[in-house]
Amino acid sequence: MGDHYQTLGLGRDATKAEVKAAFRRSALRDHPDRHASSTAAARADAARRFRLASDAYHVLSDDRRRAEYDLRLRGSASSYARSSSSGWASSSSASYGYGYGYGHGGSSWRRTPPGAGAGKGVGSIDWEFLLKGVTRRGFLINLGFASVLLSGAAFLDGSILEIWNMNNSGKSFEDAMESIEKVKRK
Repeated sequence: MGDHYQTLGLGRDATKAEVKAAFRRSALRDHPDRHASSTAAARADAARRFRLASDAYHVLSDDRRRAEYDLRLRGSASSYARSSSSGWASSSSASYGYGYGYGHGGSSWRRTPPGAGAGKGVGSIDWEFLLKGVTRRGFLINLGFASVLLSGAAFLDGSILEIWNMNNSGKSFEDAMESIEKVKRK
């Protein structure tokens, strides 16, 4: 529980290299294998400190996760759930699946279901989530592709009519269809 920067002994402006070095120092100091011959309490404490450092490294080493974490630390309104009543979720409950031989239960970084946030009425719009969704690269690429397809369809529709008029001057499409029907009836 607590600040990931404090866990690794870093300032908020730490670089990725500094985060990695601080994690290495912490991992070498607190790794459970180094405390195999210690008392049970010392092993448990070292394992807890190692999980805290692992969780901190996982968040601070990834640009996207770090930006979201920093945004939450600045006290902005967040649509993310907190899994403990005291604020930030316990690091040991994080479910990251990044290795180190420790499986963690729970999930401190998952979003709340729509409309389930504190103070939100049923049917209210989560504008932050909506903005994140429509500014993602995949969404923007799909939006561009759909606009090209729709523009092409509109262009072809107008072009087909113009080509018909050039090749069949004096006849309307309806007149041509009537003459085709007359030929079919005979």
